[in-house]
Amino acid sequence: MIRQATKKDIENIMPMIKRVVSVMRKQGNEQWDQSYPSAVHYQKDVERGELFVCEQADQIVGVCTISSRGHEEYPLISWSAHEKSWTIKRLAVDPEQQGKGITDQFFRFIELLAKQKDISYLNTDTFADNRHAQRLFSRNGFAFVEARRNEQDQAELYYYEKHL
Repeated sequence: MIRQATKKDIENIMPMIKRVVSVMRKQGNEQWDQSYPSAVHYQKDVERGELFVCEQADQIVGVCTISSRGHEEYPLISWSAHEKSWTIKRLAVDPEQQGKGITDQFFRFIELLAKQKDISYLNTDTFADNRHAQRLFSRNGFAFVEARRNEQDQAELYYYEKHL
């Protein structure tokens, strides 16, 4: 079941994120680390009403931020549309639960919620070395928009979009 997160959920989200980061590092993916995403990020997401969790048997097995605000570089991206959109951020599934369709559940949930709120456009991004996220976006109907180098840490980011 996917539901809106509460402040209390953060204490269960962060140990899961630590496990996710460990798996990402072993795969050679340095997109996340000990400082990102942090409890502060998730706290702000909860306060904005943007954080959602997937819960199974009273255990949080996934988390996702659905934001009405893109990242600071988003106005510079060559999106195919410049309409009201939602940005998918900080999507993570407990490594012990990966491969069970939880990310696909999140995407179906996001699309249904977006349609209910008259949002017809989704966007997101990931690091160039995060092949897992790239496959996930493609599998869920997102189209690659462009690659752009992040000047702060020299990482190359890939941007994706989906029209509903």
